[in-house]
Amino acid sequence: MKRYRNLAVIAVVTTISIGTFFTKVAMSESKLPKFYLKTENGDSKYVKNLSISAGYGQEGGRGLSITTDGSEYKDSNSMLSELDSEYYDLKKLNDLKKKERNFMRGKISSSQFYIDKDFAWHADVKGGKLGGTYDHKNNHFKMYIDGLDLQNKDRYKFNINIPGEENYSYIDVEDVQLIGKDLIVTTYQNKTIENNTNSDVNVDETELVMYRINVNQKKIVDRKVINKSSNDQKTHTHTELQNTISESDQTIPSKFSVYKKAKLKDTVQTNGETTTEEISNEVFVFNLETDKEEPLNLSNEQKEQLKQSNVIIDKDNLYFIRNGDKDLSVLKYNLNNKKVEGVPVLTSKIKGNNLSNYKIIDGKLYAITNNVEGPDKSNKEFSITDLANGQSVFEGKIEVKNSKGNAGKALKKLQVYDFQVE
Repeated sequence: MKRYRNLAVIAVVTTISIGTFFTKVAMSESKLPKFYLKTENGDSKYVKNLSISAGYGQEGGRGLSITTDGSEYKDSNSMLSELDSEYYDLKKLNDLKKKERNFMRGKISSSQFYIDKDFAWHADVKGGKLGGTYDHKNNHFKMYIDGLDLQNKDRYKFNINIPGEENYSYIDVEDVQLIGKDLIVTTYQNKTIENNTNSDVNVDETELVMYRINVNQKKIVDRKVINKSSNDQKTHTHTELQNTISESDQTIPSKFSVYKKAKLKDTVQTNGETTTEEISNEVFVFNLETDKEEPLNLSNEQKEQLKQSNVIIDKDNLYFIRNGDKDLSVLKYNLNNKKVEGVPVLTSKIKGNNLSNYKIIDGKLYAITNNVEGPDKSNKEFSITDLANGQSVFEGKIEVKNSKGNAGKALKKLQVYDFQVE
């Protein structure tokens, strides 16, 4: 009986402690500034489902999300909701998690998904070593495929052996696409080649590998290395896939795989420090339907602009964005037509040197700028520009609801990180 009395006391004390904790959190949060996105020009429908991720205070210690309705501090949620939080950066994945919890269990990265109106597919590579530790080789990697028919709820789940997996130190899934009855899984793989010379530095080789998997036969029908690079000698290459090139939604169907290859040269200075110089960079397009690489059809002038640009893919269009001191220069390239469409668009309302984040979604440039106007004043502005005509469709800025005359200081302490359109 004494044992049960002790358990009851522990339960009561725990309940009181949790209640006290959340009461203190609620009281402290009531003193924090409330932010919101204010519409100044244009149509607010474009930001109806927009959520801005930010941090407030020293080093952005209090995380929060900001919408047109207001702000919510992340640590104000209940303990139970935190244990089951929506961690995807895409609303469609959060919705799918609510509807298909069994299918979504254990799946984390949005780059490992493919979703259309009929199917959801997921691919992942896992190692089988005890404790999950990886070495230079022999990590027993396998690829795990999981598919769901969104209409009749049929499940297609299997795993396959990866050819030559014993030679790799890691294998990461970068993109998943469905072409006909074949699942195309692109991976980023690394192998370490032990150096037999007097040098203590081993050579790392990275490969961009495309696996074509027949979902009916449940096997790999083709394996193609579409790019290879290494850190050998003083000159090495670095390869970026389309997710690092930037894509607003990697789960949507596309017949193109886009990646960027940069050639870098390392130089050891007299003081012993090593500097890295970019010698060249190129964007490559691989057509998943034809199984062939397609060169970009650009003029010499456009190729030079590409070298100085950030590259964003939006559905079947590539955008080359060059960030200047006064504005942004945008060039659009249609992957289907293999040509530049229109002329470079100058978005003069966006000051390039104050630009903190931007994305292209459905042909529109979403951008956040941070303008500092003195020690106690900072403007966080948000704009949307239609790249079809260069016209602004929305202009707004983050304001404070309960500032009590301290709006400038509150905005100064606000750090804007990212935004999502759900």
